[in-house]
Amino acid sequence: MGIQNTDSQKFSRLRQSLVQLSNEIKKLTNPFLSDKPVIKGTVYEIKRKCGKPGCKCAHGELHCRMVVSASEKGKTRLRVIPSGFLIEVQGKVRRYQDLRQARARLVEVHKRILQTMDEMEAMRREEVPKSGKNSSAA
Repeated sequence: MGIQNTDSQKFSRLRQSLVQLSNEIKKLTNPFLSDKPVIKGTVYEIKRKCGKPGCKCAHGELHCRMVVSASEKGKTRLRVIPSGFLIEVQGKVRRYQDLRQARARLVEVHKRILQTMDEMEAMRREEVPKSGKNSSAA
């Protein structure tokens, strides 16, 4: 018997949505296919005093360092970025953050795909015909 004509437009929209979500998955998996290194964390600048009484920092001019902050085994760790490596480290951190964002979106897309498939299945589902003269095998 198939889908009723009134539901065919909705079914068509669901089918189109499923195709679009599938295409989005292909785009979201691309960053994972790269073998470029990544660094977990966030890059930022810290300013602090060293504690030496005669140092410029004791008079307000604080020492500045660029660091990567990341959680390891439940504790936040700071790692100083060596001089001359800031741009390289920022790129690796950005790639890591892109991977994490893509992964989070993939979870959302997969949930939406399953919801769409469930809707499509429900629209296609038929009851078992009752026995009678007009019943026929599908």
